[in-house]
Amino acid sequence: MTQWYYADAQRQRQGPVDTDTLRARLEQGVIDRSSLVWREGLAQWVTLAEVAAELGLETPAATPETASAFTPAPITADPSPGAATSAERMPEAGFTPVTPQTTQPDHVPAAPISTPVDAGSVTSSAPSPGAWSATTAAEPTEHQPATNASPATPAQATPLPAAWDMPATSLGVAPVADAPIVYAGLWRRVAASVLDSFITTFAVYLIVIPVVLVLSIGLGASSSSSSLEGAGGTVAIMILAYGIGLLIPTIYFAWMQSSRHQASLGKLACGIKLVNGSGGRVSFWRNMLRYLAYMLITVLTLGIGAIVSAFMAGMSARKQAIHDKVCDTLVVDRWAYTDTPERQQVGLDTVTIVVLAIYAVMLLISIVFGVLFAVIAINQS
Repeated sequence: MTQWYYADAQRQRQGPVDTDTLRARLEQGVIDRSSLVWREGLAQWVTLAEVAAELGLETPAATPETASAFTPAPITADPSPGAATSAERMPEAGFTPVTPQTTQPDHVPAAPISTPVDAGSVTSSAPSPGAWSATTAAEPTEHQPATNASPATPAQATPLPAAWDMPATSLGVAPVADAPIVYAGLWRRVAASVLDSFITTFAVYLIVIPVVLVLSIGLGASSSSSSLEGAGGTVAIMILAYGIGLLIPTIYFAWMQSSRHQASLGKLACGIKLVNGSGGRVSFWRNMLRYLAYMLITVLTLGIGAIVSAFMAGMSARKQAIHDKVCDTLVVDRWAYTDTPERQQVGLDTVTIVVLAIYAVMLLISIVFGVLFAVIAINQS
């Protein structure tokens, strides 16, 4: 059975639901034919009206107002055979409407007419078939006064009411304000966190190891130092190492996520980014507070806060963890809140799947080696 997703009135992605449930939502007024829907196999979100045939919905008949907006106004013509033949050859679409010219009753304008003619004006002859393809700047005919139109001045176009006022959009593409937002779920965030952990850990060790070696050599070379001073120096080195280990990731996330990419390297690889509650860029200091809030929640709760945050990121409506709610931030697809929201991807991308698979293998190997070492230690004891 086909599973559908749809965007509600608040632009929140809902689903999956089956076809019958989607039709019921339409009948209940929860969604309408302009609402965006998606199913497996569609390249992007489309309006409900575009898949009405697939859902078994009847196509609504055009209303009189809509029909009148696209139907050219009738032309008052002389009931002669030539005029009737001209009316039959009138194109239904593809011509440029012009304002009515001031003509005598027995004169014919050079350009096609799409607006009503005064009741007292009639046409006594019909234009040739090629006249309909002429531009509004065509040369005036011999029957048209020279004051009516100039060859160098095109006629002023008059749009029909409600016909050209709406901006044209490509098929299935919704404006930014109406596009549903794809929030990054738990697994995309986990994959990004794994990549960022490798990056920040490497950077921390790259700085901490040389600093600790230099300070340790300096303390060992000082022969006049007492044992108490040596213990104090060791504590100072540990505090410095932990401080560097906290400072580097904090600056890394604050700098990267406040840049124009709005994402760390791990988030960039997984196709997600960080925004504030309204979809804008998050400042450097708010990014710094966000990471510090995550660390405090994790450390002060002995890791329980991280588990709760994981459940919230996977199950809440906007996929917000605890530190996201504290700082009013969202983790969304990288194409959300852009000019091309239809490029958002629902589900896991290839990079996320590969990273999660490699990480799972590494965890399994670590567990196996841990068990082996424990068994060896027990046997030796």
